[in-house]
Amino acid sequence: MRFLTLCRSIKKFNLMSLPESQSWKKIRLNSGKAVNVESKDAEQIDKVTIDKDEPIDSGENVELNEQVISNWKIREQDVGLTEYVDPSIPGFSAIIKQRYSDFLVYEIDQYGNIVHITNTDIPKDTNVDKQSFKTSDNDITIISADQIFLEMKSLLGDDITEKVKALLNKEGQDPLFVDTKPEKDKDKRTIIHQFFKKHFGDKLNTETKEGAIRISMHTSKTRNDRRNKKHELDQWEAMGGSFCRFVLYKENRDTMEAINLLCKRMKVHSRVFSYAGTKDRRAITVQKVTASKIKAERLLGLNARLHDMKLGNFEYVKEGLKLGDLKGNHFVITLRNVQVESEEIINKTMNVLKEHGFINYFGMQRFGTSSVSTYEIGRALLQNNWEHAVDLILNPRDGDSKDQQQARQHWTENHDAKKALELFPKRCVAECHILSSFVKAGHNKDCAGAIISMPRNLRLMYVHAYQSYVWNKMVSERLHIFGCERPAVGDLVILGEELEDDIVDNDVLINSEDKKEIKVKILKEEDIPNYTIYDVVLPLPGHLVIYPNNNIFEKYKELMWKDHLDPREMKRSIKDFSLSGTYRRIMGKPIDVSWKTLRYNDPKIPLSLNDLDIINGKTEPENVADGTLLALRIHISLSTSQYATMALRELLKTSILEP
Repeated sequence: MRFLTLCRSIKKFNLMSLPESQSWKKIRLNSGKAVNVESKDAEQIDKVTIDKDEPIDSGENVELNEQVISNWKIREQDVGLTEYVDPSIPGFSAIIKQRYSDFLVYEIDQYGNIVHITNTDIPKDTNVDKQSFKTSDNDITIISADQIFLEMKSLLGDDITEKVKALLNKEGQDPLFVDTKPEKDKDKRTIIHQFFKKHFGDKLNTETKEGAIRISMHTSKTRNDRRNKKHELDQWEAMGGSFCRFVLYKENRDTMEAINLLCKRMKVHSRVFSYAGTKDRRAITVQKVTASKIKAERLLGLNARLHDMKLGNFEYVKEGLKLGDLKGNHFVITLRNVQVESEEIINKTMNVLKEHGFINYFGMQRFGTSSVSTYEIGRALLQNNWEHAVDLILNPRDGDSKDQQQARQHWTENHDAKKALELFPKRCVAECHILSSFVKAGHNKDCAGAIISMPRNLRLMYVHAYQSYVWNKMVSERLHIFGCERPAVGDLVILGEELEDDIVDNDVLINSEDKKEIKVKILKEEDIPNYTIYDVVLPLPGHLVIYPNNNIFEKYKELMWKDHLDPREMKRSIKDFSLSGTYRRIMGKPIDVSWKTLRYNDPKIPLSLNDLDIINGKTEPENVADGTLLALRIHISLSTSQYATMALRELLKTSILEP
């Protein structure tokens, strides 16, 4: 299979993909159906059509002609998405996420299990309050034992040891405590603490005070506190660990929103909860979450007060989840109102996806939703062009809401940071941080300082978007020149351990110096039979990566030199903009791929079962033999570094924008 160099003209556009923060205007189409479109395109509404008589809402697709699309944000070809695995098979049109229940996402845990919520039972044998936990003094050594005090002298010296003896034997009312000499060595302090804990148990208490260790007699309160703490730890240990792991089922909420709601209901800090990765908002998603020292009963009690969320499958574990503790996600995606010449085309495209995979492009969400792409801002930052970066962030742009337009226009005309800050909505995080920096400085000259004032994850997002832009462009070049069937001489493959996924959370790239070194091999002719196209990687630009030893390296240089950048010179004086680079596989190979077509009549009827449907005993949606509408239901598992939209792109052969 060979590739075409240019993607087909964009014919479909998903309105659901537009950011919620934007201002919408209800427009009445020629068909009489209502659809939400951006205010700025109201005058072009005669150029908008919809398929058949489907009721359209903000979650459906409308067809836009090329003139409208050309005025609307960035396009796939702008960020390198130009190739398909098999362009000889025609695509087809469909509605993506007409209902959020058409997009089911199930986390695949670090052991490869697809996560489901199956019950809301409390773990068995956790009624530990009725169990007896004994706190014994058996380990306390008699205080007069010579060997104990000899060891104490070696640790603290004769003077402190005698004072501790007096404290233990209560010789007089004073002193109430004994302070050792200040000890800078943390390990030495730890040894001293452990010594007293081992030999004096509940008799003496130790704590660090300004580098010294204060030794005091346990009062009844401190003794009880210590016993209660041990009792609590024993309780958690008996249950299985101090973390309650549970499955979070949520509808039409992103993960952070769901966690913040749990915190609000329970009046706890967000640090209590941890999870392996974030999940989409406009979807039904299922994932594991851990809560530190929170009982399952307390979590279960939330279900009655939660809307579109459910907690279940409770168990106690010793460790909490960390970002990246997952293998990927399993998707159940329903495409509605499929328009295709024959169902045979569907089967052909699905078989290509199953057997050959898809191009592992970074998806469009990587590059933002406005007419100013995140990669353009990242390019300016890597050029050390702080003024231009600030202009790109603050100046007027297409597609903004009315309040944003007003704020940007005021800034452009007056450069009044204080007033512009008042006008910008708080959701404009980058803009507000930059303007706040200008206000604090009393002038608008320190653009570098203003950029640095932004949250670190935002700064990184911009430069990583530029890396992703270059990578997408280079993948298209690689596949156009060498095809997608086999490796080529000069290609790169990973040596040794499996390549870690380069996206952990919120599409944040991990560059090489942030993790263990990745070793790559440059393929020679004799190496080709030992590898497949799915082993081939390309680097994201950085100063620690190796570039392919073929025509593709020249393509890197050509592209980046146009931007006045050098792929080999990516170190910067500001650490966050000093990119070491990483590697990413050029092809994605999904697993557990299956599909089914369904005929139906009612556009609002659910066409797949989610976990709650199964718990509640609902039956599988039936195929209506003479239904007027066609749907395609796809099951597919992807790793964390792969985009479901890029798999769908191979099927539809069209631009896909998602929220």
